[in-house]
Amino acid sequence: MVEQGRSYASREHVVGATTVVVLSGEVDILAATALTARLDEITGVRRPDLVLDVREVTFIDCCGMSMLCRTRRRVEAKAGRLRLAGVADSPSVLRLLRLTGLLPAFDLRLDPDPDAIPGLTAEPRPDDGCSCTHPEGGGHPAAPDTPSDTAVA
Repeated sequence: MVEQGRSYASREHVVGATTVVVLSGEVDILAATALTARLDEITGVRRPDLVLDVREVTFIDCCGMSMLCRTRRRVEAKAGRLRLAGVADSPSVLRLLRLTGLLPAFDLRLDPDPDAIPGLTAEPRPDDGCSCTHPEGGGHPAAPDTPSDTAVA
């Protein structure tokens, strides 16, 4: 979806059984509101396989992060797989994932093309208590030299 006057865009394509959604621009409340409905459609099927390519994201706020966490929860509830691609190429996404302690909560990939990473299996993550897994609370304790989740408001 690319709309004139918007500060964000998304485009998607399907490779095999995997849906690749490329996000670009500012993933803020406006973008999250618009994109959530489509991501809900994609994750509403049995065993969804989704790659979110964030390399072109120039800004992300708490609403965008909430959208990523919601997508993750929905995929896991349906025994699917979600991978974030291009996090290293998007300083704003990488920074917010680190500040919130959510970096280890996501399966990160360097290449958004699922054909470029054949044979990957989703490794189950331990119940890490992060707010992405448990929306009622929790969260990663801050490492000694990193800001806590409350530092991002």
